[in-house]
Amino acid sequence: MTVARQLAKYVTGFNFEDLPVDVIHQTKRILMDALGCCIGAFDADASKIVHRMIEDLNGPGESTVIGSGLRTNCLNATLVNGLMVRYLDYNDLYVIPAGKWYVGVHPSDAIPAILAVGERMKSSGKDVITATVLSYELSARFCHGATNPPLSKLGWNADTRGVYIMPLVTGKLLGLREKELENALGISGCHGMILGILDTAAEEYSMTKNLRYPFTAHGGILAALLAKRGFTGPTTVIEGAEGFNETVMKGNFAVEEFTKSDGSFHIMDTGFKALCAVGAVQGHLNATVELVNRYDIKPEDVDRVRVIAGTRPIEHTGDPAKKFPTNKETADHSSYYLTAIAIVDRTVGLEQYQPWKYKDPSVLQLIDRITLKIDPEMDKLPRSGMSEITTKDGKRYTLKVDYPKGDPKNSMSDQELEDKFKSMASKFMTTEQMERVIGTIYRLESLDNIGSLMRELVFQEKT
Repeated sequence: MTVARQLAKYVTGFNFEDLPVDVIHQTKRILMDALGCCIGAFDADASKIVHRMIEDLNGPGESTVIGSGLRTNCLNATLVNGLMVRYLDYNDLYVIPAGKWYVGVHPSDAIPAILAVGERMKSSGKDVITATVLSYELSARFCHGATNPPLSKLGWNADTRGVYIMPLVTGKLLGLREKELENALGISGCHGMILGILDTAAEEYSMTKNLRYPFTAHGGILAALLAKRGFTGPTTVIEGAEGFNETVMKGNFAVEEFTKSDGSFHIMDTGFKALCAVGAVQGHLNATVELVNRYDIKPEDVDRVRVIAGTRPIEHTGDPAKKFPTNKETADHSSYYLTAIAIVDRTVGLEQYQPWKYKDPSVLQLIDRITLKIDPEMDKLPRSGMSEITTKDGKRYTLKVDYPKGDPKNSMSDQELEDKFKSMASKFMTTEQMERVIGTIYRLESLDNIGSLMRELVFQEKT
């Protein structure tokens, strides 16, 4: 039996009735968080570009673009909604330690495709919950199989996992049978590898960072649609000659991690972000925000700042290309900028990414006073970090955070996630509309058609 067929059998036997109550509730929390991130990025420059492109392409009105209400095909909706979920770098995080590095991914990147295909198929809320839990499970298992070494150390980005996950997840919603799912995985798995340049430490970032997973999801849906019509693919795409394991992972992909079915639900191990920045900085950034607020430290009082974290966080966010960012995509991956703006504004949210803030003299002066240091002991806890602020009067304030707010061991409450959602959505929605969306999410399993939720996410009609 091929790996693809093993996965297909697992997918077809994955049912809502087998999901524990806490898993269902966690899925709703995650959905609320992802939709808040999506709405918060509605007016971003990258979002506007993709919106206009989709309007030009047209397509059948089967799926909804969140915010504008533009009706298009499920492929186009996946691209633009996927970009918006990812744009703020505020969505959830799943992390696996891998020596001095780690594998960190954003499982909610799959949600836009699930909603788009679900709307096309008039799927129920239960179907959407099931597909979401399945996507998180497959995402985690794939990542556990690709840690020795991580894909990032082979020149690829971990969002490559989407080409092996999304044909299965969306194929389930489309009603594919085992053989069709097997072929869909083969079709998708041959295409859509994501180059590491989109998340490398050595380059400034661009808008394309936000399309990494949406492109793999787009391809996964297309592969599932082809397979449903009888199109075939190489079913040994993972383990076969010159397949993924041999060519990309150099024989080091732990296939058994991807295919095992042990009754676990990795969605429960997924963390959230309380601060709007890359996951690697959450530890030391939480520490910095706490210090400046607790001790009322003002920017003009700061003599120097030392940031301490593990190997991956410092290497990933401390390279010279990101020291003085000029765009959002780079700023949210710059420990220098994030630490400086956290001292100036005492928080890091959506408002900290205004273009003029990148040139603020008080921020630039602080950046020149910040040093970064790697502590190998922190590699054991990938989200940990320490901030040490020394003021001009010689006082030193230090705080180490092992489990930043939102980490599975320091989770955000339902209320905190609701507040986070509203902090992003309030720019576009009335209080009544936000409450209605939150209420619908909490009763998601009662929906006969996911389209009713999608209609509630429209707040600006197409012009």
